Amino acid sequence: MQINYTAPQHVRDVIADLGRTEDVKFSPSNRRLAVAGFAKNRIAVFDVCIAASLDGTSITLTDVAVISSSHFNQPHGVDFIDEETIIVVNRFGDALILKLPPSGASSNCDELAPLEVMRSGDVVNTPGSVSVTRKDQNIYEALICNNYIHNVTRHLLDFGAGCSVINSEVLLQKSIDIPDGICTSSDRNWIAVSNHNTLSVFLYEYNSSLNALSDPNGILRGVYYPHGLKFTSDGRFIVVADAGAPYVHIYAKEGLSWRGVHNPIRSLRVMDDEEFLRGRHNVEEGGPKGIDVDNAMNIFVITFECEPMRFFDLTAILGPGYSLRNEVFSSLDPGEKPESYCDDQRTLEIRYELEIQRKLSQGTRAETKIASLKNSRFWRITAPLRRLSASARNLD
Repeated sequence: MQINYTAPQHVRDVIADLGRTEDVKFSPSNRRLAVAGFAKNRIAVFDVCIAASLDGTSITLTDVAVISSSHFNQPHGVDFIDEETIIVVNRFGDALILKLPPSGASSNCDELAPLEVMRSGDVVNTPGSVSVTRKDQNIYEALICNNYIHNVTRHLLDFGAGCSVINSEVLLQKSIDIPDGICTSSDRNWIAVSNHNTLSVFLYEYNSSLNALSDPNGILRGVYYPHGLKFTSDGRFIVVADAGAPYVHIYAKEGLSWRGVHNPIRSLRVMDDEEFLRGRHNVEEGGPKGIDVDNAMNIFVITFECEPMRFFDLTAILGPGYSLRNEVFSSLDPGEKPESYCDDQRTLEIRYELEIQRKLSQGTRAETKIASLKNSRFWRITAPLRRLSASARNLD
């Protein structure tokens, strides 16, 4: 189900030199692909040709522009605003809006001055991922996950005359614990957030009542450390990259809503053991990080430690059975749905799941503190004293 790509040598040289990557995104036309080079402070933007035929899907990377900026400080998340404009969020820096070189204009490490900088401070702080949607002709909305202050912020961007941020506010905060990925459905009815320390994905109905005190309306479980994630363009599936395992998980909407607790319908192994272990610096890493789906829902792409991009045939993975399953379930009237799927039951499922995940989050934080202590200089220096103390106790 993996799809091999072709590329000229100068493109392959850029891929080989990208180092550790964190996010990957298609442009709205699927003709460009941006990869966040986290460790080397650069963004690679590839020109992509996706062609479907009776023999299958072929992918060609025809050219690449490598972008740098003095504002880059571990670029972790990226999204396209349009074909030539991107937003980049830096884990230990700012959120930047950048104008790209035109497609086909091969370039190497162009130093770009941002159109707009959302400074790291009270609202944007340790930004790690971003999702952009269009609200009006010149108005866009950016949702940003702020990893270590544990919230999601909303920013309105006005491109009517240049580029400006006209409003910024905290949108989600309750129960958020290291949000590591975010996406919005194409109809803007749902938001999905990878919640790192609860080992789950939170789903929110996107309406006027949503605020920082809102509980999620749905939860995706069955994932170790969720990272990148993406709704398919029809809103019926979500693909989730599992940074803590060599898998991508696929979830399906039941009926017309993402309410309730969901388990994956498919868990696809996307790398072998050697690749996984090479990036396994701790229990939270080694698996895929960024993920995106093309608008035609034919393929998805991942990025991980050993390979900046790897493509898969989503159509073949889903198969015809799951399309039929959703069509049948969606055709039921609300009164005909099984009792286990009624709104009251789903609300109880969410409350129960949130309590479990609150305890999981506390345990994850404790394990992280212990691991940090054991890796510290203090722990290494005091090791002889602990051994002497243990020997003394054995003599008693």
